[in-house]
Amino acid sequence: MDYTSLVGTTGRREFVVERSHTTNCFGPQDDPPLQSAAADAGPEESVRVFGTPALLAWVEFTGRRSLRGLLPEGMGCAGEYASVSHRLAVPEGVSLVAETEVVAVEGSRLSLEGGVTREADGDTVGTVETDFRVVDRDAFRERVA
Repeated sequence: MDYTSLVGTTGRREFVVERSHTTNCFGPQDDPPLQSAAADAGPEESVRVFGTPALLAWVEFTGRRSLRGLLPEGMGCAGEYASVSHRLAVPEGVSLVAETEVVAVEGSRLSLEGGVTREADGDTVGTVETDFRVVDRDAFRERVA
């Protein structure tokens, strides 16, 4: 199957940072349990900020959503690779924008570039390069089960 027509496909999603998108900086946290790298940091120093896992997730989900209806019936995509650069700390309640673009196709591998920016001023929160593999959904589920 030739997926080269997907090059240039873009996605965009706006969202507000919720507590579930954040992680604790400096102090300990319970979910998931972790201790700060700073052994002398106390709970009073804790600051919750938009987490790197959420940054990656929002870009991946935006990329997947941009492909909705463009893949052949029975096909889907599975993440295969990601490189993340998280540049700006953002607290809960801030409006952000996730954007993606399919920049290359090699066989069934779709390469996307994306990022998250602060809606108010366009400052870059982080960037992501990610690859998806187009897969037969039934065959994929059978392998995983």
